[in-house]
Amino acid sequence: MLEHTFVRTSVIARLRGGPLGPYLDDLATALHHAGYAPSSTQSYLRAAEQCTQWLQEQGYAVSEIDGDLVQRYISGLTRYRSGKLPKAAQGLSHLVRFLHQQGVVSPRPAELPPIEQWLADYDAHLEQVAGLALSTRQGYRRIVRRFITACFGAETPDWSSVLASMITAFVGQESAWRQRSSRQLPAVAVRSFLRFLVFRGAIRPGLEAAAPASPQWRHASLPSRLTSEEVERVLAVYHDDTASSLRNRAMLFLLARLGLRTQDVISLRLDDIDWAEGRLDLRPGKSRRARSVPLPHDVGQAMVAYLQGGRPPSASRQVFLRCRLPFQPLTKSAVWWMVRQAFVHAGLAVPPGIASHLFRHTAASQMVNHGASFKDVADVLGHQSIRTTGIYAKLDLDALVAVALPWGGGALCTPTC
Repeated sequence: MLEHTFVRTSVIARLRGGPLGPYLDDLATALHHAGYAPSSTQSYLRAAEQCTQWLQEQGYAVSEIDGDLVQRYISGLTRYRSGKLPKAAQGLSHLVRFLHQQGVVSPRPAELPPIEQWLADYDAHLEQVAGLALSTRQGYRRIVRRFITACFGAETPDWSSVLASMITAFVGQESAWRQRSSRQLPAVAVRSFLRFLVFRGAIRPGLEAAAPASPQWRHASLPSRLTSEEVERVLAVYHDDTASSLRNRAMLFLLARLGLRTQDVISLRLDDIDWAEGRLDLRPGKSRRARSVPLPHDVGQAMVAYLQGGRPPSASRQVFLRCRLPFQPLTKSAVWWMVRQAFVHAGLAVPPGIASHLFRHTAASQMVNHGASFKDVADVLGHQSIRTTGIYAKLDLDALVAVALPWGGGALCTPTC
């Protein structure tokens, strides 16, 4: 691969004769597949060569290269007057990552602080025993980290000193600033962590009951949703043929027409699209089970337009990628930001919370109002329980009017009656 990157045979021979010689061809191939231009690949390989020579002079072998050593090398380089690092420091993160992936360098086992070790063990418990999705585990960990800090600060946790009053006070403080159903999350996360501590024998059983659940009236309000006209305004935001517009339009169609979760969209792979049958085979997500959903014609058109005219060449099988180097799969935060920008450009008020979930409520509401059964809606949305879908029963307003009892009295009684 070096022959496709460098012209001079003397440069190629020098690179292959150096400490990184056995690995540079594969590194150049990896950079090429990631979408980097030949000029960038040349700069990164030269920087890798210089860094390795310095490390060798310091007595380190290639198998010892890690992020800390590379940072020591970079700290000794002379920066430009603007403060920017020189070319000799560019792309070295690719070298470290590549050597780790190839097994040339074994990552050094880091000794975690006590709090981090407890959080790591708790996360493993949530994944392997409880089977929770990554996004749910991350939410629990954030709250549990604050709980541990509130109880012990930076000190090593002494679980025998945890009192019910400490648990109740923390959950109350965490719930006070939250709205609607999110008020339940602190109590759920803390109870989950306390049950984990009981499982580990760190605390006595029953202490988890000290995490009080906030009062919540199920289905007390109508779920937020968009009108059909508002949905079309948002879908019309990205209308040009640039790569980013084609990608964003395809993602918006998946969210709006099928009510997919953001995780479903970013996890979608090329192999999950069955063009012949007209369906998407979605991988296990929040509900931990795979499901298939139909691929409507307009959604398929938007995806074809992106795949043919907007998706960059990449070895990745993820459908939706960054439009700039490196061409990596999108993150949930990137989709979150894209949806909020679409609301702004459409002239709509940006809703609080997760804007993309508003499309999910809207898609479910439209299915109910067009006569779909709750079972059908649950299958499309991936609900495990039909009770979860029950929130949308209130949105079939015509059916509710037909079964509503007539008001038999006269004027409403005033407080003075």
